[in-house]
Amino acid sequence: MDLSKLLNKNYQTLYIVISTGKSKELLGKNMTTKELESMSEEEIDAYYKIYELNYADRINNHLISTLYSLYSYAVNKILSIDDIEKLQEDLNNDYNLTTELKSLTAGLAASCSKIMALISLGIITLKHVNFNKDSKEHCEEHCEELCNEHHKELVKELET
Repeated sequence: MDLSKLLNKNYQTLYIVISTGKSKELLGKNMTTKELESMSEEEIDAYYKIYELNYADRINNHLISTLYSLYSYAVNKILSIDDIEKLQEDLNNDYNLTTELKSLTAGLAASCSKIMALISLGIITLKHVNFNKDSKEHCEEHCEELCNEHHKELVKELET
C-alpha cells in the first residue's frame, strides 16, 4: 500500500464510502476497497468529485424536503390545510420550485455540510415537537408547579 494514498483525504473518504457499502449510491457503482487500492491518484480524484456531487445533491434534496415539511406545518397553523403530506408531496414534485430552491441551497450543501448536518438535526427535531393545545397545557402545568415550588422556598426563607 502506497503511504501517500493513506495520507490522501480523498482516498480516506472514498475508503469510508466503499467500506460502509455506500459506493453504489454515492459513486455510481459498486466498488471494493481492493479496486480503490489499485486506482491511480487521478482516478481517486475523479471518483472523489463524483462523491462530492452526489453527496451535495443528497444534502440539497434533504434540505429542500425538510424546508417543504416545515413550510407545510407552519402554513397549517395559519390556514386549514386538508392534507399536509399531500401538500409536501406536491411541493416536492413541482420541478420549477424545486429547481429554484436547489440553486439557492447548492452552495450551502457543498461548502457547509457539517453545519448543515447540525441544522438538519434541529429541523428534524422541530418537526416532531407537538405544538398542539395539550402540549401548551402541559407546559403551563409544569410552569405552575415550578412557580409553586419556588414560592414555597421563598416562604420558608422569609420564615427563618
